[in-house]
Amino acid sequence: MIQQRHQLWQRTLRSVAADFQALGDEQRSWIGEAVRRIGRGQQQLHALFLAADGPSLCSRCQGACCACGTHHFTLVNLLAWLAEGLSPPDPDFALTCPFLAADGCRLAVDKRPFNCVIFLCEQVWERLTPVQQQQARQLEDMLRRQYLAFSQRFAGASPHGLLIRAERLNGQGLLAAPGSQASASDCGA
Repeated sequence: MIQQRHQLWQRTLRSVAADFQALGDEQRSWIGEAVRRIGRGQQQLHALFLAADGPSLCSRCQGACCACGTHHFTLVNLLAWLAEGLSPPDPDFALTCPFLAADGCRLAVDKRPFNCVIFLCEQVWERLTPVQQQQARQLEDMLRRQYLAFSQRFAGASPHGLLIRAERLNGQGLLAAPGSQASASDCGA
């Protein structure tokens, strides 16, 4: 199973990277602007996590919230890396979260999955002021809308995770329009 996931990851990474390069300037520009907005929102939400001394709480808890992250990474997260001309770290599918290391998450905050960024456990939440809690709710709502905007444009964008979508679409370009059978290079070029 681990080897199969890694092979699917490699195929998906190559396919999306090629399709991303084949997109027209307008589509790539839209993606770049959208992932930067998401990144800023995720940084703001992470600042609230830091203000509540989240890292200290997580070190005592040992990151139980990260124990089920196999399918959290989405097309949006991959596009955040590709838009900067980068590739994400190589995942280790033997772990409960393929991007978790002994010292925490290997993904930059602005490129982490939605589920990972918005999750604030009860201990963290209780340390936030009412104003900070309201800010967290607003940021989550904004981020949810931003991620959903990708789902309206690209067949592979889904909160269900990149590898799940790649398997379900069975060879259809993840950057193709939803409901189409075209590859992304046929769309927006």
